[in-house]
Amino acid sequence: MTGAERGRRGVHVLEAVVDVIAERGLEAATMRNVAAAAEISLAQVQYYFRSKDDLVAAAFQHVTESFDTKLATVDLSGPARKVLREALELWLPIDESRARDARVWLAFSAAAATSPALQEIAAATDNELRVAFARLLDAAAADGELPEVSDTEAEAALLLAVVDGLVVQGLALPEYARSHFLATSLDAHLTRLFTP
Repeated sequence: MTGAERGRRGVHVLEAVVDVIAERGLEAATMRNVAAAAEISLAQVQYYFRSKDDLVAAAFQHVTESFDTKLATVDLSGPARKVLREALELWLPIDESRARDARVWLAFSAAAATSPALQEIAAATDNELRVAFARLLDAAAADGELPEVSDTEAEAALLLAVVDGLVVQGLALPEYARSHFLATSLDAHLTRLFTP
């Protein structure tokens, strides 16, 4: 097996972890369940990951990298408010695909409160996002799009907190009510932020 084949099979296992978590929660992401979801033997899962902790941490890193790939598709050339809205919408469970991603993200985030390995991944991801959003806010302020903000790092942290809250609230709503609630709430926050 070449390194590329090994890498593809490892990604296949990580995708199976995400599928299990999306459908049944993090506690169901046992090595045996993941092997069944990936349609491979338990020994093959153990070939890539020595323990469930290793498997779950690698899956969280995989989810984070997948999100970074989606975030990289956001067009940064428009007005800051539009760019921020588009980036923040990637998290919101507006459709079934994003609802699935949000359920997985929440499962990992909740587990990070008690898992040092997951906490490290979550902290690094949040820090990167805060810095990126703060730079967008700095650019918006410099261009006159954003009223004077004394601490863009704090505003970026608030943006992430608002989105986290909207994800939780959105997933608690019936699917038919979700999209309108999320769009209206996000727009209300951005209007407060961008209105002098």
